[in-house]
Parts: sequence; C-alpha cells; structure tokens
Amino acid sequence: MKLTSTIFLYIFLCQFSFGQDITTNIYGKNMKSMIALENKLGSKLYQVDGDIVIPSGMAMPLTYRRMESGIPDLLVTYTFTEKDSLISRIEYEWDAINFDKNGGKQSLETQKAFIKKYVTLEKELTKRYGGSIQKGDLKDLSQIDLKGGITQRNYWKPNDSLEVDLYSVFSNYQEKNGNVEIKPTNRIRIYVNKTNPRLGDKSIQLAKSNFDQLIENLRAGNLKAAQTLFSVQIQDQITEDVLGKIKASLKPENFKVYTKNMQQANGIEYLMIQFAYANVIGEPNEIIRVFFDRSNMIIGLQPLFRTAKTN
Repeated sequence: MKLTSTIFLYIFLCQFSFGQDITTNIYGKNMKSMIALENKLGSKLYQVDGDIVIPSGMAMPLTYRRMESGIPDLLVTYTFTEKDSLISRIEYEWDAINFDKNGGKQSLETQKAFIKKYVTLEKELTKRYGGSIQKGDLKDLSQIDLKGGITQRNYWKPNDSLEVDLYSVFSNYQEKNGNVEIKPTNRIRIYVNKTNPRLGDKSIQLAKSNFDQLIENLRAGNLKAAQTLFSVQIQDQITEDVLGKIKASLKPENFKVYTKNMQQANGIEYLMIQFAYANVIGEPNEIIRVFFDRSNMIIGLQPLFRTAKTN
C-alpha cells in the first residue's frame, strides 16, 4: 500500500510539474506572472544573439534559460504587449546549437532522450487538446545520419483564440559546398500563439454569409433586403444608386475568400476580407474589399481592379 501511494504521488507530481512548466493557456496572462513562474523554476535571463525585430505595440521579448538533464537546456521566449504586458506568444526551444555554435553532431543517446522528450510533450498536449494534425514521425532512427534526418510536427487549434505548434527535427548530416554549409540539427520547439477570434473560421463564415446574401439580393434586384446587410451606422448612406453601381460591377460567378486580416480605422479594429471570383486561379485582377463590424455587418465595401501596365 505504501509503495502504491509513493508511485501515485510520483506520477502526480510529474504531471503537475509539466502543467506548470509548459504554459499554453495564455489568455489573460501577463509578463509579471511569467516572471514569477521562471523565478520559481530557478530560470535565468538569457541574452539572445543577433538583431530582434519588435512588432508595433509589443515590448522587447524576454528569454529565460531553464536547466535540463540529458538534453540541451530549454530556452523560453515571451512576447508581450508594451501597454499592459499581456502575453501574445510563448516559444519553447530545446536546441543543441544554442549552446554549441559549431553545431556538432549529437550522440544517439542524446537524440533518443530528445525523442523521448518530444513523445512526452505530444502526449501531454493531446491530453489537453485532443487529437492533432500530424506530419512526419520519429520512428526510423536510421534516417538521422541522412540529409533531412527525421522530423515530426503536431498542430492543435482548440479554438479561434489559440494555436499550439509542436515541431522537431533530428539530423546529424553535415555538408559543406563552397559558402553553403549544412550543419547537424537537433531541435524541439513549441509555439503557443494567441490568435484573434475574429479571424477564426466561425467569424469568417458569418461574415462571408452576410456578403453572399448581399450579392444574392443585389442580383435578384432586392435592394431593400441588400441594404439590411450593412451596419446601421451607414445604412442611410446606402442608397439605391449606390447599390445599383455595386450590382453593375458584378459578374455572375460566385465569390471566395482571397485574403483576411484586421484593419484599424479611427481607433477601431475591423475585420477586412478581400473576396475574389471563385473560378480565378492565382492572383486575381478583380476583388471586392469588404469591412465588417463586430456584428459581422458590412461597414465598408470597395471593388478594386488591377490595371495592366503599359510601356
């Protein structure tokens, strides 16, 4: 009975430790709480070599070094907002080259320890988020000394606000041809990204549904119904003349989402989707750029045409 309790306690502590060490629930987390975690784990601030590109509105990323056993130490890099220090991204990296700039080959024992770590990470993330999209596997160790080595990637997107990307590559292949050199690579990375829910599938589908209804009503000549698809803020400006001009510019084909992103105007963020005709392959010459408010109603619409260059 005592032995069973000891084993249970050991397993529980291992699981608890993993849960604290690898943070994936980053919504609402700020840098202060992450610093407290790193201090608790005995991590040390780490100076990253090279230039760092800092996106607008973001603070200088902070990187911590955590001690490991059997594999290279873990580097954890936090990206957070400058205004309120909210976490937007965490990168976990176990990479031999971080502490061996010559990129030396790793022993089979070290690589097996790497793979064991990857399997543990994959299992735990699967417990948290269910099945993943997987590419590659780490089964054939005979490929490690060949060009490309062995790789595996597991990707989770449990909701419109979060994505987790687990990736690994193990290769002892080395080659130098003039100025081009391929060095051995032994690496595990986890990217934890906070994503904008308004760019998620559900939001895009709702916005496209409203756009499709607009096009359907315009083609049917039902201009009053078409007007209701616009935001109440601009409905008074959407006259029959405006709708008639939009209708006249339309072809009979269906539309597809070409690009999507967020755009700011007057301090407000809007979903912007560029629609192209569904039968067009490659870069379209005609698109309709549409802006949506938070209710996925149309608040702006702009047909755009690419003109051919002339000498």
